[in-house]
Amino acid sequence: MSLSKKTKAKPFLVMSIELEPTHYKADLWNAVAESPLIDVFIMYTQMKNWSPDGGHDYLRFPEKKYKNVVLSGRGLWGAISSAASVVRRIFITKPDAVIVCGYSKFQYIVALLFCLVFRRRFFLYVDEFNNKRPPGKFSFVKWIVREGLRKYCFRYASAILVCGRGGHESAVIAGCPSFKTHDFPYVIDIKRINSDKPEVVPEQCLVDIADSKKVLFFSGRMIARKGLPSLLLAVSKITQDENWVLWIEGDGPEIEAYQDLARNYAIAHRCRFLGFCQYDLHSWLMRSADVVIVPSLQDNWGIVVDEALQLGKPVISSDATGSGYDRIKDQDNGFIFPAGDTNALLSILKSLLSSKHNRDFISQNAKNKSYVCPKDNLNTLLNLMEADVDD
Repeated sequence: MSLSKKTKAKPFLVMSIELEPTHYKADLWNAVAESPLIDVFIMYTQMKNWSPDGGHDYLRFPEKKYKNVVLSGRGLWGAISSAASVVRRIFITKPDAVIVCGYSKFQYIVALLFCLVFRRRFFLYVDEFNNKRPPGKFSFVKWIVREGLRKYCFRYASAILVCGRGGHESAVIAGCPSFKTHDFPYVIDIKRINSDKPEVVPEQCLVDIADSKKVLFFSGRMIARKGLPSLLLAVSKITQDENWVLWIEGDGPEIEAYQDLARNYAIAHRCRFLGFCQYDLHSWLMRSADVVIVPSLQDNWGIVVDEALQLGKPVISSDATGSGYDRIKDQDNGFIFPAGDTNALLSILKSLLSSKHNRDFISQNAKNKSYVCPKDNLNTLLNLMEADVDD
């Protein structure tokens, strides 16, 4: 890349307005912070996802090498206070670009309007645009507001950052000019995942490994759209292999109902409900699994697919999972099945459980494929900043 005079003299100041801290966001911004060409500051507008089905309870994170602030953002006053802090920070620091990670939260809307009024360059970051009619009361009003915000962003944003093919296609359907969309998916640092060491590992998981069990792994919130019931039904029909277990990572409002399902299907003795796990234990579980299943009925991205592929795990993903749609070539480096189709999922599971050759073939192909990493997103961001300077 040929660097402009501005880049050589002084690094770009980039501010990102985001929801909550996560391990994969730390991976991205650590890579950006290591570049001498960008000075990055992250504002997390919420300490955690306060929505009832959030299911996240992050207490530990990878080392953060970037400057950041974490705001509470809880409740009405928390949202107003968070938005005020965002505006104040943008006004005082005058960043070269502001990345606004969405347009549905009050803090994001305020940040977008502030950038317009004070002529701050901004990028809108949305994993995938929901082009369905908003549900619930005042649906038409919500639709009008949403469409207005989108038109504003598509016109005035310097770029629209999306996750993979699904994100790009949804942006075009939403009315965004194709040339404005740029692939900027959620990314992970595979070296970090391979080196993470949890403080404590569930005893039953250690026993499963000692007993040479084939480990099937699910990670996701205990909510309907993550599709766990279809996975439980599928594994309940496995008859040809008695030496498997299902590790289930995650928490949420439906966990007791899913535990009841496991008992009703007579597979409770094979299911390990592990609850929400911190990032380091999550990495260990991923490394220890034999097959990773992502059966989501709707998931804009799904970072688990990316993690498992880069670890060389056989991955079974539904066609409603954005990362599976983007990263997996069916029966080559993984498997894709129709969301909710229990029989299709069962057929793939049987094939993998019954044949080590099948597992090894998919695993090797997954390892050999190239995936987007944090440095790729860094290069995308640098190219966008350079393009704006050149213009």
